[in-house]
Amino acid sequence: MPANKDFFLLKSKLTKVTQQEVLAAARTVVRSAPLFRPSMPSGQSFNYSMTNCGDLGWVADRSGYRYQQYHPETRKRFPPMPQVIRELAISLAKETGNDDFYPESCLINLYRKGEKLGLHQDNTEENKNAPIISISLGDSGIFILGGLMRTDETKQYIVQSGDIIVMGGESRNFFHAFKGTVPNTSNLLKDGGRLNLTIRQVN
Repeated sequence: MPANKDFFLLKSKLTKVTQQEVLAAARTVVRSAPLFRPSMPSGQSFNYSMTNCGDLGWVADRSGYRYQQYHPETRKRFPPMPQVIRELAISLAKETGNDDFYPESCLINLYRKGEKLGLHQDNTEENKNAPIISISLGDSGIFILGGLMRTDETKQYIVQSGDIIVMGGESRNFFHAFKGTVPNTSNLLKDGGRLNLTIRQVN
């Protein structure tokens, strides 16, 4: 796979203090919008748990993949995006050449040992030009990046707690996947696992 200047893996970008601040904010979200396990249109359950915060949240069920304002189980609106997450996303976008990024949605995925996410594109958003910003907390994980076609060659990256991925430009629409965690590589999360925060501009 050729190198892409619009794909950034920012290693050890977040200090331990900032990681703790983001984790505390994520826990606040989970208290009002509990983690849930979505399902694909086929009815098959996802292999990890998730929730959302922000103006819109990403959900999946038999009706398809979409953004909506309310939690699919509690039926309450997703909580606002915590300031620390919003400001961090805007700062990271500017640092990687995306000055007009407006964070509308933060998807929070929790991966335990053996849980993963298959090869896919992020294409539910109306705005497919705004970058995707991903924050890793907890155990290290194996991130797979492909190209614009599902059959393109892929490259594997190890992402650690405090690492940031920004997919902008052409790479915004690349296929990608999460192969799984590397257990016992961080003590940030009390019960282990990896928390991934994905911030997107939807519109």
